[in-house]
Amino acid sequence: MTDVPSRPADRVWLLHLSSSLPDAGTVARIHAAPAQHTLALTVVVAPDDEHIALVPAEKVPAGSLATVARRHVEQIAEMLLARLAEAPGPVVLAAVDRMTQLAAWQALNVHDDLIATNSLDSAIRVARLLERGETPDRVLHPPPFDVSLSVADAGLGPAASAVSTVTVSGRTPAVGEPWLALGDRDERGDLDVRTGSMSRRGAKAVASLAGTRRRVPATAERRLVIGPANYAGQGYEWARSVREHASGWTARNVHVAPASSRLAFQADLPLTAVQWADPATRVSLAVELLADSTDVLIEAMRPLLAVADASESVSAWDPRRGREDVEALRATGRRVALLFHGSEVRRPAHHLRLTPWSPFYRRENEDLTAQLEQVTERVHEAFMDFDGPILVSTPDLVDHVPNAVWLPGVVGPASFAPTRPALTESRPVVAHAPSNSALKGSECIDPVLRDLHRRKLIRYRRLHDLPSMMIPSMVAEVDVLVDQVVMGNPGVLAGQAMAAGRLVVAHLPEGVRRRMKPRSPIVEATPATLEDIMVSVVENREHYSRLAACGTEFARTHHDGRMSARVLTEAFGG
Repeated sequence: MTDVPSRPADRVWLLHLSSSLPDAGTVARIHAAPAQHTLALTVVVAPDDEHIALVPAEKVPAGSLATVARRHVEQIAEMLLARLAEAPGPVVLAAVDRMTQLAAWQALNVHDDLIATNSLDSAIRVARLLERGETPDRVLHPPPFDVSLSVADAGLGPAASAVSTVTVSGRTPAVGEPWLALGDRDERGDLDVRTGSMSRRGAKAVASLAGTRRRVPATAERRLVIGPANYAGQGYEWARSVREHASGWTARNVHVAPASSRLAFQADLPLTAVQWADPATRVSLAVELLADSTDVLIEAMRPLLAVADASESVSAWDPRRGREDVEALRATGRRVALLFHGSEVRRPAHHLRLTPWSPFYRRENEDLTAQLEQVTERVHEAFMDFDGPILVSTPDLVDHVPNAVWLPGVVGPASFAPTRPALTESRPVVAHAPSNSALKGSECIDPVLRDLHRRKLIRYRRLHDLPSMMIPSMVAEVDVLVDQVVMGNPGVLAGQAMAAGRLVVAHLPEGVRRRMKPRSPIVEATPATLEDIMVSVVENREHYSRLAACGTEFARTHHDGRMSARVLTEAFGG
């Protein structure tokens, strides 16, 4: 998204795009939205089933509408872009179903002033922000802790009525003394900051924060902070699960991501690593997120505040800084637990002993293996003598972190949306969507699935770099997901596929399967057996369709957030 100049709020358009006719109440809400121009468009398929039109809801002909299919998406996107070209300013689009969302994603790639949402409620909220004078770029990429974009100041949540006092001194911290000291858990969350070791610019920026800082108070008895990794958006999902399923608790997460990250995941407080490294940002983070906290979950042994390093070059991935934060937070009386996601703690040599299909120490993966040996050694060293609770996001990691407790990943409600049964067609659609090809065994998976596609036994879709908002729609379009065949870990994508009733094929050693009760319906496959398994799936579609349907209930048990909220709160003694 490129920077755009500020535009008057009265030039905002709001479009509602759907594959079915919206009811009269919805149309009335669309036209009452705070925008210069509002339009409810419905995708209407022509009698030839090939051509489509985007018709205002008020002009849709009476009678039932033909089904909008994936083959129509390109036309929808082209017609949508033609409409967008008429807009004099920002456009807020509510694409409310699977096919219109696929079209919206294509339009987003070429239209800088488009803000796409998946519901009318979200679109109206965005329109209100634009009405207040915000630009599309600031709505999509807000600066950290920008008061004008906060939920409180938008009038959508409780007022920012609590305060913390930030005391700033120019002295240099003594050896072993933090530059940022957070008040005790049972106090009001005041901060003491020492700027003597900072750059001139950094010290001046922090000095500007001295005095009383307001914040939104958390009223729950237990107040959890999760961060800063948020891998696969799980930090956000765990926080949401605690808010929804744990009585007496609230939770928020922070995500510190590389500035060059290609994938964005939802977070309560998103930051780039460059933003986070600024000491002034970390002071604001302490006020906004940690001052009220009673419990803190540190992800991947990464620092939340880096209280021992006030430099602007501090690494957001340094496990030593993470451990220093752990001890500083514990010293204030806050309960602290650790959470590990995978590659940062999965030692390659130990993994090779657990499964003969391990991708490590193969010639083609020598550089990756060497890198992970160094990373995992530093992380293990950092938490070696930690005596608090430790959680892991996949059950295979219990083999790498003794005494750890499995915290299941969470898939959002969209993954459980009703869809057609899997494997009802003679030529099933099979997908592989690796987040890291080397760690998924893609070099073994791709040739098999491409050959089966060439033989017209399956339709193969190779997916990569999927935006998180698009994954439920994409998964619902396939019959089978081949997740991985070398690592032995069930990841978030497998959970999303099971929630949608898709058949999941992956390598899970018996020891990992025993940790999941009831037993996982994931079909076992390795590089040696994948082709035979896929041929069996094609030849026995009815059997595997029933197995795929079992995945939905398994996902509800493990991955809808209830179990995760229970595991989290129990880990903190809640």
